[in-house]
Amino acid sequence: MLAVKMSTQHQIMDSSLSLGKLEIKTPGSLDISHSGPMKGKTVQDGAPTHLNGCVPLSHQVAGHKYGVDKVGILQHPDGTVLKQLQPPPRGPREMQFYSQVYAEDCSDPVLLELQRYLPKYFGAWSSPDSPADLYLKLEDVTRKFHQPCIMDVKIGQRSYDPFASQEKREQQIKKYPLMEEIGFLVLGMRVSSLVSPKEIT
Repeated sequence: MLAVKMSTQHQIMDSSLSLGKLEIKTPGSLDISHSGPMKGKTVQDGAPTHLNGCVPLSHQVAGHKYGVDKVGILQHPDGTVLKQLQPPPRGPREMQFYSQVYAEDCSDPVLLELQRYLPKYFGAWSSPDSPADLYLKLEDVTRKFHQPCIMDVKIGQRSYDPFASQEKREQQIKKYPLMEEIGFLVLGMRVSSLVSPKEIT
């Protein structure tokens, strides 16, 4: 296990990484060292591989999908999920959030309670074949289910960053006009039926 040291303007946090080492010196700079793939369970045979045996996440229902306009979310051969780090400030801020919640010395009761509702965080991951691409390595919370029902929901009244430009704000408001009123947005869902169609009335 290697350690990750994250330095921000006001605080320094340590988190254990299962693969690789990351240092954030400033909000826009990343120093990454990586290691080879972890040993573990293999993905389904015949699925197209992307990085070190990773494949597109089969049960993704919304967001940037593999082969469309982004790399999308990937499944690591060990069964974890890889979410590509977004450009600053969103990506480093998201990683800082997970590192703070899952810090070994975390004693904040709110953060400890929050762990119950989040996928486990296994640090940052990058492939030797593509070291510039950094991913958050997360637990696949659907792995124990045979036919999971999945819904992707944005919770809140705004879908834009607090520091977004006026143009971006207007674009997002126009895209999801009811979000400010109802406080959530369903982006996609998938339901697995355990009964045959003829049994549905």
